[in-house]
Amino acid sequence: MGSNKQNRRRGADPSLPRLLGERLCLDFVNTVEGPRSPHPEDFLHGYSDLVRWARHVSVASDAEVERLLRDGERRSTEAAAVFARAVALREALKRIFHAIARGTVAPESDRRLVQEEYLAGLQRARLEPADGGYRWAWDIDDGALDLPLWPIARSAVDLLTIGELTRLKECPGAGDCGWFFYDTSKNGRRRWCSMEGCGSRVKMRRHYARRRAGTASETVKPV
Repeated sequence: MGSNKQNRRRGADPSLPRLLGERLCLDFVNTVEGPRSPHPEDFLHGYSDLVRWARHVSVASDAEVERLLRDGERRSTEAAAVFARAVALREALKRIFHAIARGTVAPESDRRLVQEEYLAGLQRARLEPADGGYRWAWDIDDGALDLPLWPIARSAVDLLTIGELTRLKECPGAGDCGWFFYDTSKNGRRRWCSMEGCGSRVKMRRHYARRRAGTASETVKPV
């Protein structure tokens, strides 16, 4: 893994979760750390956290973040409603990804919610030239507070419609992770959200268990 990829996986804010999902929508669901653990940690508690995360994953510029935070404070009721939509979208995506990882069909209500958020963002999208081709960009001059949701919904639709869904996986950790990731390895056999994190932790536990078993057998004396 190169240093550029390592830095990209850290994101812009070291206080927020690392970006191990390989897809924006997966990183968004992974804003709850250790969902399988006894004490999961949610990093999104309000609209300002959502905006900070948008900068963390580089879907909002510094100028956009300043505008969103300023307008969100001034229009607190609307900002709270946008945050509620964000949480609902995250929960719907989590259930959809759970279903995919288990080989089942995602609930229709969750698919409909993702579709609605995608279409809401698409209404403000425009095609603009970029790197010899074109890309989607969003108009934010109207002061919309839901800008962070648009690229998330688009990422989810792209994953669901053109992604190789057999590569969407859920990290088991040591029974306590549950983060989602898109397996970009050549052989498609990646198991952990990160080898240096969950992978190393599980291997160390197995090594320790083998050592304990070996020590125990050595101390047993024949009768």
